[in-house]
Amino acid sequence: MNAKLNRAVRCTAAVLAVIAVGAGATACNSSSGESSSKAGAHSAAKDSASGKQDAAGTKVKKTAAKGSRTDSINSTSASATTSERCHTGELDYSWGGPNGGRPDMEADYQQIASIRLTNSGDRTCTLRGFPGVRLISKSGVAWDLRRSSDTPSAITLKPGEDTAAVSMNVLPLPKTMKGPKPFKVSKVMITPPNETTHVTLKWPYGGALLDQSGATRPGTFVNPVGVG
Repeated sequence: MNAKLNRAVRCTAAVLAVIAVGAGATACNSSSGESSSKAGAHSAAKDSASGKQDAAGTKVKKTAAKGSRTDSINSTSASATTSERCHTGELDYSWGGPNGGRPDMEADYQQIASIRLTNSGDRTCTLRGFPGVRLISKSGVAWDLRRSSDTPSAITLKPGEDTAAVSMNVLPLPKTMKGPKPFKVSKVMITPPNETTHVTLKWPYGGALLDQSGATRPGTFVNPVGVG
């Protein structure tokens, strides 16, 4: 009896600890007294027939890939060589993309924010892979975005062409939602794929994102460079 009670107490404590850090779900085996981990999405997301819904009630279509990188480094086999790839200083950066790429920051579902990339250099260059994206809040807190599970493809830009874009799935936190922690974006730092220098853009859309900066699979993440 005492052994079962002690096991139940340990299991309850383990589950509460997991919930606190959003690391997933833990199940307790009552017959053996052992705990087993179950891999899955961040604990804030719940599957439903129409998609996912996080703890704040905002609708999530998809999340970042579990364990994805947060920098601009991509595998050698999937990236342009140093001589071929577009370097940070050879590009111009401006907000907008497919359908304007302007997010509605009062929506209760995922939005897309896009940054158009223009080849401002005098040579043809190629972009392939994930950029590094860091959000900076108004209070100075940094959030390095995780990556989607999308597969990168090469985008070649001739001088003057602007057919490439960095897109981010973002999860707004409407003003009407009280309780969840907001992340009020002030600036966005962009590092092109496999580059080590970045540019900083002012966030032009106001509002706030649901703060999932510590989540394993957040609803705000970056996609590979694509056609803009």
